[in-house]
Amino acid sequence: MAGKFIGIGVGPGDPELITVKAVNALKTVDVIFVPKAHANTPSIALGMIKHILAERTEPPEVLELVFPMTKNESEVQRLWAKNASLVAEKAKNGKAAAFITLGDPMFYSTFIYLFRSLRQDYPEVKVEIIPGVTALTACAASAQVPLAEKEEVVAIIPSDLDSALIEETAKHADNLVFMKCAHRFKDLVPILEKSSFTENSTVALVRRCTMPEEKVIVGRICDVKNWAIPEDYFSMAIVRRSELPISRKQGDVP
Repeated sequence: MAGKFIGIGVGPGDPELITVKAVNALKTVDVIFVPKAHANTPSIALGMIKHILAERTEPPEVLELVFPMTKNESEVQRLWAKNASLVAEKAKNGKAAAFITLGDPMFYSTFIYLFRSLRQDYPEVKVEIIPGVTALTACAASAQVPLAEKEEVVAIIPSDLDSALIEETAKHADNLVFMKCAHRFKDLVPILEKSSFTENSTVALVRRCTMPEEKVIVGRICDVKNWAIPEDYFSMAIVRRSELPISRKQGDVP
C-alpha cells in the first residue's frame, strides 16, 4: 500500500502559531523529515513541534535532511535528488512521511525544491501540502503595521536582489516587504528614496518574529540611519509608501 508525503508549515516561530490540521498530521505520521543547513546545528522547526511529538504514544521516526548553502548547481541538484529518493522510499513502503518547515511550505521554503524533485522523479508519490502562518503576516502583526489595504500593491523582495531591480520594483508598489534584510537594510534607504518613498514613509523592522528573542522597530525612513541593526538571518522589513501614526516602538530603538 502506497503512503504519502506531507509538506507541513509549522509557522514563524511561536509554537502556538501552528494550524490544527498541522498538529493532527504530526500526531499520526510515521516519519518526520527535518531540514537543516548544517548537520551539527539544531533545527528550529523541530524544536517548535517537540511538545506535539511528546504527546504521541508511539514516537515517529525523525530523519534529518541536510541542505547546505552552496551555489554549486550540480551539487545542489545531486542533494535534491538524494533527499527526494529518501522521501520516496518511505512513501513507497507505505509510510506517511512529513517534511516540516518554518512558515509556509510554498513561500520561500526549502520544501519547494524537494517537492519539485519528487514530482519529477517520483510522480507516483502522493503529496499533500498543509499551509502555515508566514513570517510575512506574522511580522505585520508583531509590528502592528498593515501589509496592504484598499487597492494597495505589495511587492516582496529578497534583500540581496540587484539594486537596480529593487529600485524599479519599488517604483510600482505602494508597500514593500524585504526578506532577510538586516545585513543590508540601511543601504536600501537611498534606493527607496529614488523610488518616491519619502523620509516620512513608515518602516517596520522585525527580527526573530514571534520567537522569544523577537525585536521590533517601527519608525520612518528618516529614522533608519540611527537604528542599531545587528545582522540576523531571521529579519524582515515592511516599508509603506504612506505615513502611519507610529504606535509601536520597542527592541533596538536607541
